[in-house]
Amino acid sequence: MSVQGVPRRYFDNAATSFPKPPGVVLAMARYMTEVGAAGRGGYAEARESAALIHRCRERLRRLINGESAEHVVFTLNTTDALNLAIKGAARGFAKRTGKRPPPHAVITGMEHNSVLRPCNELARDGLLDLTIVDADPATGMLDPRDVLAGVRPGRTAFVAINHASNVIGTVQAIETIGPMLRASAGDAERPLFLVDGSQSLGHWPVDVRRAEIDLLAFPGHKGLLGPTGTGGLYIRPGIESRLATFREGGTGSASEQETHPSMLPEKYEAGSHNTVGIVGLSEGIAWILERGVDELRTHEVSLLGALLDGLAGLAEDGVRLLGAVPATQRVGVVSFTHALYSPAELSAILESEFGILCRAGLHCAPLVHRMLGTAPHVGVAVSRGEGAVRLSLGPFLEHTDVETAVEAIASVCSSQPHATTERTN
Repeated sequence: MSVQGVPRRYFDNAATSFPKPPGVVLAMARYMTEVGAAGRGGYAEARESAALIHRCRERLRRLINGESAEHVVFTLNTTDALNLAIKGAARGFAKRTGKRPPPHAVITGMEHNSVLRPCNELARDGLLDLTIVDADPATGMLDPRDVLAGVRPGRTAFVAINHASNVIGTVQAIETIGPMLRASAGDAERPLFLVDGSQSLGHWPVDVRRAEIDLLAFPGHKGLLGPTGTGGLYIRPGIESRLATFREGGTGSASEQETHPSMLPEKYEAGSHNTVGIVGLSEGIAWILERGVDELRTHEVSLLGALLDGLAGLAEDGVRLLGAVPATQRVGVVSFTHALYSPAELSAILESEFGILCRAGLHCAPLVHRMLGTAPHVGVAVSRGEGAVRLSLGPFLEHTDVETAVEAIASVCSSQPHATTERTN
């Protein structure tokens, strides 16, 4: 892929992965041309469609070591899955306990807006009390003891943790936090452990049993290498009794009932599936399972090390690397700023002159950028100079791509500002 003879190198995999494994496109094309059914019906094509959906559930269960494929619930994306988890947990807690004041939740300063906004919406309406646990400003790491200290016994409905930062790649110690929360109280009283796996699934081994995860939200189109418009929520068996529904409607089953069915996965899957997307997602997961997350992780760490070393070497040219964490403690997400160029203009130059495709801005994570000093305080307008430039890795990038990106950044940052670009103070 090139534009005006300049090869295009894709470094925006934290937003959505590209390219996809060939099997993803082939499977989606076959479904659209040969199957086509919604998966609810008794004829052969409908049965095949239902089997394809179940196969994707089973592959996901294998990837995360889940206990039941039926507890893999498909959603529109991770945002939809997190809304189901957050609002369902808060509503379920209030209905189950009838307690006033409203339920309480613990989240962190490393969260994406997909957690911040639904939690703040509930809090604004008086439906949720919120505690935000700060991370170390240098590394973005959370102290598990601080997370546990934020829990209010008998009142905390859930604890939400962003497993891997979409700004600096920091990976949190969920295998420490989960067991600590589970040991803190009996099953009926302990808070649900909600993990946002947006940047970790497909990049980092995730074992829901070992980490004692109750709810795992994930996208289909990022590390799992599927198409956009896919995602889901893994619900630990038994947790469905504590998780209220988010939407109700047709399921193709128990149609004689005028209320929504309670069995899984139908309880949380109202309406027709995005079957063509799920079919593509299934093949993305199959590609990962065939190679193994450990092998993919080894490749990513190698690229990460080269990228981090390259950017660290540009400090004298005005480059500030964000997040003091090594490659072994982060996923393939690296952000930086420059003393003279704004993130927006630097990323524009990298694309137009060097074919490096990256992401500039606040990355839907305002608290992270405030912690890093790259975003304004609440109420202050955001300018073009806020945020950072983000490079994010995928399994199809090679060392030559990383070397080219570092050389391009060095070329821009070591030269005088381009006359064709508008400076931002």
